[in-house]
Amino acid sequence: MWIAIFGYGLAALALATSLGMIVLGRRWQAIESTAYGGDRRPIWFWTAAAVLLTVWALAAAEFSASDRNWAGWTLIVGVPLVWAVKAAALVFNPKGRRTVSGIDTDSAWRRIGLARLPIVIVLIALTALA
Repeated sequence: MWIAIFGYGLAALALATSLGMIVLGRRWQAIESTAYGGDRRPIWFWTAAAVLLTVWALAAAEFSASDRNWAGWTLIVGVPLVWAVKAAALVFNPKGRRTVSGIDTDSAWRRIGLARLPIVIVLIALTALA
């Protein structure tokens, strides 16, 4: 159950953020700036991170007690490793935060949103196969 909640929840979040970027365009920058722009993260950022890590930990515990396969390994181990790289490059790196904060055109945000859409399909497939 937790693996499904984790995987499908991530897919839903990826879809929502991608659609937000596509629909809002440059206005999406305000959300990104709130999360990544300053030296301190807002409380909602830490709350969301804590919820996500809790669900991941529950999914990892369920995964460790199950018949493990490549899709599960990718979802439970691979995706968090990619998050760690993203966090190091964007969230906790001042240069990365400046780069994200510097994206200010509708077309750039829409391209990013469109480029992220395949992630949704991959997450759904991994979850279904895990």
